Amino acid sequence: MAKRSLSEQLNQLVDALLAHPAAPTAPRAEAQTAALARIAADLRGLPREKFKAQLKAELGRRKSMASKPVPVAEPVPAQTAIPYLCFKDASAAIEFYKKVFGATEVMRLTEPSGKIGHAEIRIGNSRIMMSDEYAEYGALSPESLGGSAVKMNLSVADVDAVVKQAVAADARIVRPVEDQFYGERSGQIADPFGYTWIVSTTKETVSAAEMQRRMDAMFQQPEKQPKQGVDPASKGLFTLTPYLVVQDAPALVEFLKKVFPAEERFRSIGSAGGNHIDVRVGDSALMIGGGGGGVAWRGENQPMAFHVYVEDTDAAYKRALEAGGVSIGAPADQPYGERSASVKDAFGNYWYIATSEGETYQPKDTPTVQPYLHPLRAEPVISFLKRAFGAEELARHASADGVVQHAKVKIGDGRLEMGEAHGNYQPMPSMFYLRVPDVDAVYKRAIQAGGTSIWEPAGQPYGDRVGGVKDPFGNQWYIATLIKDASA
Repeated sequence: MAKRSLSEQLNQLVDALLAHPAAPTAPRAEAQTAALARIAADLRGLPREKFKAQLKAELGRRKSMASKPVPVAEPVPAQTAIPYLCFKDASAAIEFYKKVFGATEVMRLTEPSGKIGHAEIRIGNSRIMMSDEYAEYGALSPESLGGSAVKMNLSVADVDAVVKQAVAADARIVRPVEDQFYGERSGQIADPFGYTWIVSTTKETVSAAEMQRRMDAMFQQPEKQPKQGVDPASKGLFTLTPYLVVQDAPALVEFLKKVFPAEERFRSIGSAGGNHIDVRVGDSALMIGGGGGGVAWRGENQPMAFHVYVEDTDAAYKRALEAGGVSIGAPADQPYGERSASVKDAFGNYWYIATSEGETYQPKDTPTVQPYLHPLRAEPVISFLKRAFGAEELARHASADGVVQHAKVKIGDGRLEMGEAHGNYQPMPSMFYLRVPDVDAVYKRAIQAGGTSIWEPAGQPYGDRVGGVKDPFGNQWYIATLIKDASA
């Protein structure tokens, strides 16, 4: 018989052990397999019943735990305070915020007409609610109100890139992006819907105490000296000069000459054919431009309203109608001591012609011509003028329900009047040339007061350093300091 290999012998040994588990000893084995036989005998009967029972119980417990619902993280709590914004076109606003700020639309509820009754977007981890206008419920947008006191603060990874993207989508720079003393690099933009966004990127973490120290140091710096080299009013103008824009500037000048009469003092024609004409009416100056499709007016009329004092209201009223004006109100004596009439010229400008019943036809310390505004609300406008230009409120007359019927404001040696919009007298965004000692300082204050930059102060070939600001109510202010006499 052939000799069996060790592996065959071991297999026979294991088979014998499995066939006779109760055998007290292992079957006799050859010397080579004796050691393995002893190990096999020791392992016989393992695992023990107690261990198997414990293992079964443990496996059963784990199975029971796995079958239970796995707890999920608690949902992030909703914002306690959520801004609710109103728009003339909420759908367009949603698309703007998607494009510029990476917003996600969460929900939208619309009427059959498509009007948005309620919508929600998410920017980063913040939610914003919004809707279209509902005037009947007092829900009006900044476009209807003439501005908004609301500013949104937005933290981003790259403020310069976001602001650049916003401007490309028709936002306007309110404050350029700069490094701030409180550790952020930030700027402000006004979106196309009337809301201002403070966009910031954190550059360093600054404690409150350090912020205060830096702020104190800023206020301890000496004030910047004015840049003017000559008297800012040396051209014989009041601080405040209205700037009318019409498609046919020469025709408006002819109307003024026939009615008041006016005196033309200066005229220039730009390379694009636009006119700039300076006119005197009594002791007041008017600037008139247009007709060339310039950037400021784009060839469109931009009507304004004026309170003009004349020696004879009835005669001036008659001349205005003969010159092509349309009557708004015939001459009548007024309870506030004037005889007045109202005329609308061919370009949409309103002329409130008046003769004072005092010692002279023109009240003391009152210019011949005073621009007249018709804001939706007078108080915010007056507040802006005070903060931006140091205006002084001279008079205010309001009805029992608080409607401001007439207010008079002084800016430098100029005057500005206003009465809240009603009936045919609706807001007419106006343009002004404002002469000041330090254009840079006033420009900065106007921006801080809520204005939007049109352009930063810069020297002009006609001798003025000029900066442009648009206030929250649509009026444009071209702030100027005369730095040299270009005619000298």
